[in-house]
Amino acid sequence: MTVATAHALLTADEITETAALVRSLGLADDDTTFRRMAVAEGQDAERHIEVWLFRPGPAEIDELVVSLSTGRLVSKHTVTGQYPQPGFGELFAAMDAVRTDPGVAEAVAERGITDPSRLQVDPWPTGNMGLSIEDGHRSVRCVLFYRDEENDNGYSRPVDGLMVFVDLDDMEVYHIEDIGTWPLADEVSNYQAGSVTPRTGLRTIDITQPDGASFTVTDGNHVRWQNWDVRVLLDHTEGLVLQSLGWTDGERRRPILRRASLAEMVVPYGEVRETQAFKNALDVGEVGLGRCVNSLQLGCDCLGDITYLDGAWCFDDGSPVQIDQAICIHEEDFGIGWKHTDMATQIPEVRRSRRLVISSIFTVGNYDYGLFWYLYLDGTIQMELKLTGIVTTMSYTEGDDLTYAALVAPEVAAPIHQHLFCARFDLEVDGPVNTVYRVDVETDEPGDHNPHHNAFRAVANRLETEQQAIADVDPAKARTWRIVNEQATNRLGQPTGYKLLPADSPTMFARPESRIAGRAGFAAHNIWVTPTDRTQRFPAGNHVSQSRPEGQGLPAWTDADRPIAGTDITLWHTFGLTHSARPEDYPVMPTEYARCTLVPFGFFDRNPALDVPPNEHCH
Repeated sequence: MTVATAHALLTADEITETAALVRSLGLADDDTTFRRMAVAEGQDAERHIEVWLFRPGPAEIDELVVSLSTGRLVSKHTVTGQYPQPGFGELFAAMDAVRTDPGVAEAVAERGITDPSRLQVDPWPTGNMGLSIEDGHRSVRCVLFYRDEENDNGYSRPVDGLMVFVDLDDMEVYHIEDIGTWPLADEVSNYQAGSVTPRTGLRTIDITQPDGASFTVTDGNHVRWQNWDVRVLLDHTEGLVLQSLGWTDGERRRPILRRASLAEMVVPYGEVRETQAFKNALDVGEVGLGRCVNSLQLGCDCLGDITYLDGAWCFDDGSPVQIDQAICIHEEDFGIGWKHTDMATQIPEVRRSRRLVISSIFTVGNYDYGLFWYLYLDGTIQMELKLTGIVTTMSYTEGDDLTYAALVAPEVAAPIHQHLFCARFDLEVDGPVNTVYRVDVETDEPGDHNPHHNAFRAVANRLETEQQAIADVDPAKARTWRIVNEQATNRLGQPTGYKLLPADSPTMFARPESRIAGRAGFAAHNIWVTPTDRTQRFPAGNHVSQSRPEGQGLPAWTDADRPIAGTDITLWHTFGLTHSARPEDYPVMPTEYARCTLVPFGFFDRNPALDVPPNEHCH
């Protein structure tokens, strides 16, 4: 057995070895399927792999940790009464079940479709809408589109009014919901190369580094760049993850983040038509970003002097799926880092900014998400989501209500919706004992101390408990959050720390009593802080498929109102976009961006980019 170091990327060979080990220990039989396999968090020098197994008969999920170093079972926890994320094999089988079902054939024939094999079947998580037809079924709810040709854009021709429920255990269509008939759109809005006349006049841009890249990658995934070093992982559920992120200051390595990830996201829709209203996908927990990762192409997804890392994920049967070039690492020039022109001498000093980019791209149905981590020369850390792909569509005929949707093409509308991302920052700023302050800028009242009525100041509020920490972004107060280590100080005697510059983002617009608000309670607020507990990693809960709208995730954990000051803590930030579609978003959406930033605040004694050498062209 070949065993990698404890924190290396999970490989295809290790997936095969882990599945064989689980079977040899008698933990999986012929009916057992694999629902998660990932490098375990918080392990020691051994190579620990986390494995989730599902048995459909008793509907049990076994959460295991096994050691590839010793071949033993480390831990086992069995969950009952919950469903795992559907396997990809199940989803493809569900699509086939829909296309071959006689009831579906009859329903689409009434809409003029005589060949069901030309249906594009999108299996959506059915969520939990409290319907009797969901009870007792582990199911997906399929919505339909039509393609004349294999490469057509199916979203240009929704087969609206139909929803097809498939039982994933029986792999049969068990219910067809028919709420009405809309005609197929006439226009096929394709976007692929060759379907659109290309513009001219764009000249070549070459990005070269004749001396090579400034970073190194050792031990498979240990990246070192300037003062930074970090482990890069591809997790089955969270996708691209940063682990053990630190900054070397002279001879001393200073930890900042134990682990940083996109721990969950929710895409709630605001349209009331039944074929749209149920849509509230939890794309991390219900789908698994690691399974959706793209193989990246030089000059297309990444540009410059690129280093790629390969990835692998575990299929339902325990076999590996290898994804070449799943992670892209490169450097980017980022404009002026700092500059000043001395007025007396008229001599300018300029330093260029540069950032290390670590990225992956994930395709989840109609949407494509780029997850980009940026590390800057001045100690800044940034997480950015790039959203593109295709807006999900619904049919439109004259007289239809467009209160909750927007027309994007003749006979085609797109519902209003949100993309709300929950970042998980497992903190260790200069060590594991941290405290968070919420900082608001406040205007002083008139008085003798404020004679010109101009006084305003930053007021830091120390957060003592989980309930006190729950809060929302407030641009009117320039609100930020400061994470400090009160046991470490800079040369000015201040505690060392980082500051979260949050995204200016609304919370979920769905009402608190809605089913999705209960299932995705993390989206009710922008900020949460909890004591670090590695059993509490996914803010909507471990198993969110058809989850009940209460009792799991961040709202349930923080009910305990545990102390969070001067201890090992995790900060959770929910941010994102509200997407009211426009014609320019169709037939494929220009990239939109959502980001949050951690900047050093007293972590350094002075500007850490002061030592960046000047560009030879400037001197």
